[in-house]
Amino acid sequence: MKPTILILLLLLVSIASEAQKTFISGSIKGFKNDTLTIFCLPMKMGETPIIDKIVCVDGNVNYEVQLVAPIVHLVRITSPKWNALNVNTFPYLIELGDINFFINSGDRINFTAEPGPNGIFCQVFGNPINEQRNEFTKKLFPIYTEFNSHCLNYAKDKDGKDSLLVKKEVAQIEKIKDQIEKATISFIQKHPDWEISAEVLMGLPMDSCRKYFDQLGPKAKSSYFGIYAQNALFAVNIGDQAPMFSLPDEKGKMVSLSDFKDKYIVLEFWGTWCGYCVKDIPTMKEYYKKYNSKVEFVSIACRDSEKRWKEAIEKYRMNWVNLLNGDEKLPITYGIQGYPTKIIVNPEGLIMGKHLGEATDFYTELDRLFNN
Repeated sequence: MKPTILILLLLLVSIASEAQKTFISGSIKGFKNDTLTIFCLPMKMGETPIIDKIVCVDGNVNYEVQLVAPIVHLVRITSPKWNALNVNTFPYLIELGDINFFINSGDRINFTAEPGPNGIFCQVFGNPINEQRNEFTKKLFPIYTEFNSHCLNYAKDKDGKDSLLVKKEVAQIEKIKDQIEKATISFIQKHPDWEISAEVLMGLPMDSCRKYFDQLGPKAKSSYFGIYAQNALFAVNIGDQAPMFSLPDEKGKMVSLSDFKDKYIVLEFWGTWCGYCVKDIPTMKEYYKKYNSKVEFVSIACRDSEKRWKEAIEKYRMNWVNLLNGDEKLPITYGIQGYPTKIIVNPEGLIMGKHLGEATDFYTELDRLFNN
């Protein structure tokens, strides 16, 4: 009897262990042999991302990962061969410039990807949210590739200092951004109960997010991304008192928001794992140099290990206040819906601006406030 029970217990442990493994396979059109970088980013603050290398053989990849936490993860797969899509298009962000999808512990994911000059068309199978997202990609991909094409032209014209062409590209980009927003809203209205509708909603401007959140159905609102959207949309906002916090700096000293009383403050929520965050550091450094006598810059690293965070501070010479956040409470309280997010707090402690991504309006607002 006892050996039989032991064998059953071992079998159950083996089955449970296998169930936690997540498998990713895929094919990349036009690729032969290459080494790719994979990021598995847990969609919860305080959890550590997994960063690894995977080998592509004859255009095929196979990867097994043991997720640290049983929660949704965002997977990003990148290659130096896609660097044509990784140029400085600030203040605009290239869309679909890498392979990305969502995984849960125990998933068996299969994808097909077709890299092109203006974006990567990817279809992912193995769980409902990716299969819903496939439909969104099919609908938006032609618009995104046109958007990316104009962003790349904008970067080229800006480097060439041709102001007339830059102005022309900006007009086209803004026009296509409106098309993207309208197409996204149309998709949400067509699929109100899909979880992916809650996820893509958060890519819209904040006023549109609030406007269309109530059009989500009960299933979408109660999903992971629906709850996330609700937390982000109805957390503290512009005009509210900035919530207090106390976090360690790189020397272990606890720093509180109240330490900067009666000053303007920029709170930047970022992470070393976030490509857009790292890409924005040079512009942050430029504006720190311009306005550090008038405003306190405070970068708050999220989902980071202490080692990676300290290495980044030194590598990028981030000479302002740097703090490490250890859990999800503070970003949720501040309504952080993506990275980087920059928040401007006035001397009275009130939030006067929230800016998501490499937002040009953030730097424009700093110029408006302090360039006098």
